[in-house]
Amino acid sequence: MKKNIIIFGNTEYAYMIANYIKEFNDHKILAFTVDEKYITSQFFHNIPVIPFENIEKHFSLDNVEFVIGIGYKAMNSVRESIYKRIKEKNYLVGGFIHPTAVVETTEIGEGNIILSDAYIGKNANIGNANIFWNKSNISHDATIGDYNYFAPSVTFGGFVNVQNNCFFGLGCIVKNGLTISDSSLIGAGTYLDRNTEPFDVFVPERSVKLKYKSTNMNI
Repeated sequence: MKKNIIIFGNTEYAYMIANYIKEFNDHKILAFTVDEKYITSQFFHNIPVIPFENIEKHFSLDNVEFVIGIGYKAMNSVRESIYKRIKEKNYLVGGFIHPTAVVETTEIGEGNIILSDAYIGKNANIGNANIFWNKSNISHDATIGDYNYFAPSVTFGGFVNVQNNCFFGLGCIVKNGLTISDSSLIGAGTYLDRNTEPFDVFVPERSVKLKYKSTNMNI
């Protein structure tokens, strides 16, 4: 069913999501919206930009759906705030699942963005307004809360429990059966083998530059 979509955001990430929606879902992008103080032009890529504060004057509840085009700013708290503000206005919050993504669960909340070649396994339970970038791998029986961000090639073992507002960097690996508490930051390339406490930060040791040149090594 073709839908009328409003994208919250006016960045190139928001425009990318708009293009995905038009290309693969054949929905109509009616407008972008942000708070009035962030509007620098009445159009963004030739699509109108409407102040969110008075969005009701332009679009009624019964014929539009919002998609949140905001990334991981401030440990995803900006996306959380926007999601709640849209819900306070009683609009629907939609999401996007790329056609190459493999989603083996039906337990998915609203407002999730699942991009190309992502995998979500059987019996997983996904909350609201999460972002799963390309080739992120969320294994079976995972429980994912709300407002989390999974960068490309994140890999989970089974039965991982992620709470809310967490960030998982490029290529990090999370051991099976762990609990990742609210607002944990797991940096790019980390292998996480323990539970976290709220607001924990885990990063791998820094790369080491050898004194040898590549031409001196037998590779």
